[in-house]
Amino acid sequence: MSLTADQCALSLAKPERGGDANEVRCKRERVSLSPRKRLITVDSRDCRDIPMVWNTTVARTALALNLNRASPSRTTNVEGQSTRRNEPNDTIKVQNELLGTMHSHQDDDDDDLMTERPPSSGSQESLHRATPAVPTAKPGRRGRDVRHAARPPRVGAVTRALLVLSCLASRSSRGRAEVPPGLLFANERTTSRELGTEHSSEPTEAPRERVLDGDVAGGRRVHPVHNIYRANAHVRRAMEQLENDMPYFQTGIRGDPHFRVNYRNHPFDRMRRDRDITDAAFPENETGEWSSFRTHFPDQRRSLQDEQPNAEQATTQDESASTNPFKPIRIHFDTSALDAELTSSNGAKIDFVKNIILPRMRDFWSSALSVVPVEGNLLISTADLQGRVYCGDSEFAKVPSTHISTGVPDADLILYVSGAPSTRFCGPSTLAVAVACNFDQFDRPIAGAVNFCLDQIELDEDGMASDSIIDDNVDVAIHECAHVLGMSSNSYRFFWDPDTGLPRTYRPFSARTVVCVNGQEMTLVLPSEDTMKFFIATNGQRYASIVTPKVATVARNQFNCQELNGAQLENQPTGENSCTGDHWDERMFYPELLSGVIAPTTNYLSPLTLALLEDSGWYMANYTKSHVSPWGHGVGCDFISSPCLVGGGNGRDGSVPSYGKGYFCNKASSRGCSPGGTHKMACTVIDYTLRGTGLPGSQFQYFSDSGIGGPKEGDYCPVYGSVYSGLKAEQLDCRIASNNNAIDVIYSEEYGENSMCFETTSGEGRCYNARCIYEDFNLQVQVDGKWYTCNEDFEQIAVSTLSGAFGTTITCPRLSAVCPDMFCPVNCAGRGKCIFPDANDSYGGTNSSRPRCECFDKSDTSAGCSDTFVLDGKYLRDGSGLTDKIKTSFFEPLIAVFVDHPDTWTTSSWAWAAALFVVFLLMVLCICSSFWPEKEKKRPAMKQRYAV
Repeated sequence: MSLTADQCALSLAKPERGGDANEVRCKRERVSLSPRKRLITVDSRDCRDIPMVWNTTVARTALALNLNRASPSRTTNVEGQSTRRNEPNDTIKVQNELLGTMHSHQDDDDDDLMTERPPSSGSQESLHRATPAVPTAKPGRRGRDVRHAARPPRVGAVTRALLVLSCLASRSSRGRAEVPPGLLFANERTTSRELGTEHSSEPTEAPRERVLDGDVAGGRRVHPVHNIYRANAHVRRAMEQLENDMPYFQTGIRGDPHFRVNYRNHPFDRMRRDRDITDAAFPENETGEWSSFRTHFPDQRRSLQDEQPNAEQATTQDESASTNPFKPIRIHFDTSALDAELTSSNGAKIDFVKNIILPRMRDFWSSALSVVPVEGNLLISTADLQGRVYCGDSEFAKVPSTHISTGVPDADLILYVSGAPSTRFCGPSTLAVAVACNFDQFDRPIAGAVNFCLDQIELDEDGMASDSIIDDNVDVAIHECAHVLGMSSNSYRFFWDPDTGLPRTYRPFSARTVVCVNGQEMTLVLPSEDTMKFFIATNGQRYASIVTPKVATVARNQFNCQELNGAQLENQPTGENSCTGDHWDERMFYPELLSGVIAPTTNYLSPLTLALLEDSGWYMANYTKSHVSPWGHGVGCDFISSPCLVGGGNGRDGSVPSYGKGYFCNKASSRGCSPGGTHKMACTVIDYTLRGTGLPGSQFQYFSDSGIGGPKEGDYCPVYGSVYSGLKAEQLDCRIASNNNAIDVIYSEEYGENSMCFETTSGEGRCYNARCIYEDFNLQVQVDGKWYTCNEDFEQIAVSTLSGAFGTTITCPRLSAVCPDMFCPVNCAGRGKCIFPDANDSYGGTNSSRPRCECFDKSDTSAGCSDTFVLDGKYLRDGSGLTDKIKTSFFEPLIAVFVDHPDTWTTSSWAWAAALFVVFLLMVLCICSSFWPEKEKKRPAMKQRYAV
C-alpha cells in the first residue's frame, strides 16, 4: 500500500515512542500526494512541511545553518515580494555538520525521546533571526500559505535528522531526473544553449501558443481571422478548376517526362538504384507495381552502365547515405507581378506584403519543413505552365524566361506573388489564394502562385498595419502556402511512400465512381486507399480521412483513441464541387490553422498538418515548430464518434456531455472561454431560418428549434467562438496586458502573457494569471495575489477577490486543453504512441503513470520522439517560484486607524481617516444645525378688502 504525503505528515508528527509503521516507510520512501490525487515521487517542497524541532541540538544546528539554503527557497514579505535564495553548494556542508551532531548525541537519543528544555532567550532570538517562517502545507496547495510555525510535538532527534538529510539529498538533485530528455523549459534555456540539437518550440518571432508569427512579449493574437471561404465558394471552385484543367493532375504523367531537378543523392534515387540492381540480378522477382511505374516513367530507368558510380562517387554516395540529406526548405519569391499592380493608392499595401507578410511566412515554413536541397539552379518546366508561360492562371504571374532557361539559385520552392484584383479569385473576404504549378520528378511542388487580394488589406492613414492585420495576413499566407506544399485534395494522389520510394497511387491515374461526402455520386480521380479512404460516421454522415502512417498516429495520440483510422477531412467542403475538401474537418479540428474556417481566437498549426506533409514523402518535418491543439486532446473516442450535444431535437435542447465540456455549449447566452483558455468567448448559436441557406440536417439536430445550430462547417455544433458586448477578439484576449485597463476590479482579473480564461459563477469567463506545473502535473491559478491549485478537471474553487471584499467560484479547465504539452509533446511527432493512463490509473504520479510517448524507435527516449522541445513561459518545472502576494483586507486600513499609531498608517489608512474625518464633520454639522435658533419668518401683509 502506498502512502500519501498527508499520511506521512501525520505519522511523522505523532509524539508516541517510535511512531507507527507508516513513519518508517515515510522516512524510507519519499512520497507525496499528486495534485491530481495520485501518487508521485516526492517534491522537495515536502521537506518544508516537516515539523522542525526547536529544542534539540540537532534542530538548533540545522536552523542556525539555515537548511533552506540547500535548495531554492521562498519567503513572502509584507509587500508581497518574493525572496529567493539558491545555494546548492552548501548542501554537503550542512549534511556533514548534521552528521557530526547526530553522532555526538546518539547516546542521548537511544530511546528516541527527548526531555523538553526550553532554550535561552538569546538562543531563541538567534533562531528566529537565522531562519524564515516555516510554511505549513495544506492538501492541494503545498507551501503556499505563509504562516509562522508552531512548536511541534516531541519527536526523536535522530529520526528527525535522518529525514532532514534525506530531504536535503533530494533537494540537491531534485526535479531534473523526472523530466524526460528532449524537453526544456523556456525559463531555463539560458543554461541549455550549448545543446546542439535544441530547437525552440516557437517559430521565428512566434508567440507562446499560436505557433505563428507575432510578439511574444506583447502577447499578441489580437484579431479574428475572417473565414477564408465563407461567401467565397466561387473562389475555391475557380482554384479547383485551375488544377483540373492541367493534364498532369488528371493523368499523373508530366508533360515533359525528361524534365528533372538536380539533387545530390536523393533517397528515392538511391532506392531506385537498389531496385535496378536487384531486378538485374533477379528479373523474375520484379514486382508489378515497380514494373508499371517504370513503364510510365521511362526517365526513371537509366541503364545500369550509366548508373554505375566510380570508386570516388561510390564513396561519396555511401557517406551521403549515412547522413541526413534533408535541409531547411529555401523559398524564393518573385514579386514582379505584384510590383506591376503598383498604383498611388496601393503602394503601402504592396510594401506591406513584400516586407512583412512574405518574410514571416517564409521563416515559418523554412523552420518547420526540410527537403532534399536542389543542387545548382532550380529550373521551371514550361509543360505544366498555363500557355507555357503563366503559373496557375493568366491573371496570376508570368514566369520570367530566365527561370526557364537559367533557373533560380539557392531555391527549393519558387512562389510567384501577384496582387490581381480578379473577381474570380477575390471574394468579399478572401485575403489570398494559392496553387502549385510546377513539380519535380518525384511530384514535389517546386513552384506555385500566391495571389493577394490587396483590397482586403486594411492599413491606417499612415500606411501602417495594426498587429491584428499582420496576424490576419500572416496566418492566411501560411495557410495558403500549405496548399502549394501539398495540403490539397488534388495533391494527395501524388504522395510518395518514403519507405519504398514509390508513388502511393498507381500511374497513370484512373477515375473511379464514388459517393462523396455530400452524398452525391461522382466519377473522378482519387488517391489510393492507403492514402485516403471513405468512412461512414455513427450518425450516417459520410466522410473521408487521410490514413497515411504518421497522420493516423498523430490523430490517435491527439484524441487518445488508438482505434482511429486516420484524420478526417471536411465533410462540409468549402468548394461547391469538391468531393472531399481541401482542409481538416472543422468539427474534429476546430482551432487547426488548416481547417476550413480559421478560428476567431488562437489558431494552431498542429503536428497533424506537419505529419501530412511528411507523409507525402517530400519533406521532413520539425515538429517542435508545431503545438498540440487543445481541441479534444486526450478526451477519448467518444469525442470523435458521439454527438457534440446529447438529448437534443424533438422539442428539447441538447446538453453538453462530459467529453464535450470545455469545447461545446448549448445556450446562445452562455459566456465562457476559448478551447485553449486564451480568450473570453460567447457561445456561437445561429438561427438558420433567417439566413435562408437551409436548415441543419436530421443528424445535426441539437436544439428544440430545428432551425437553430452552431456553425455549419463544424457540423452545426455550437462552440465558444463569438465576441460579445461590442468587443473585438483582441479585447477579450487574456494574454494582452493592455486589456487590464478594462477589467472588472470586483473580480480581481489579471491580463498578461501567462494569463488564462477561467469559467466562473459570475456568468462569464475571467482572466487570471496561471501556470502549468510539470512535475506536479497540475495547474496553478493566482486570484487576488493568492495561488490556488486545480486538482481535477472542472473542479470548482471558491476564491476571494478585491482583498476579500468579494468572491466568486472558478471552474478549473481541462488540463489537457490548457497545458497540452505536459502530456505527449507534439503528439509524439507521429513517431511513437502516446500512452494515456487507463480508467483505473491516473494522471500525475510516476513517469510510468502519466501520459508519455512510447517511441517506435526503442533507442529514442526523448519526450516527444523528436528534437528538443522548449516549453513556453506558462510551463514551469515546479511551483517553487510561485509566491502568494500578501494583500491587506479591504477593511484592514480602517481597523488600523483605531488600533495603530499614526506613524504606522499606510496610505489607505490615511484615506480612511480622512473619509472618517469628513463624515465626522458632517455629523457634527448636522447635530449642531439642529440646535441653531430658527429665524422668525415674516408674515406677508394682509391685503385690505373693500366692499364696493
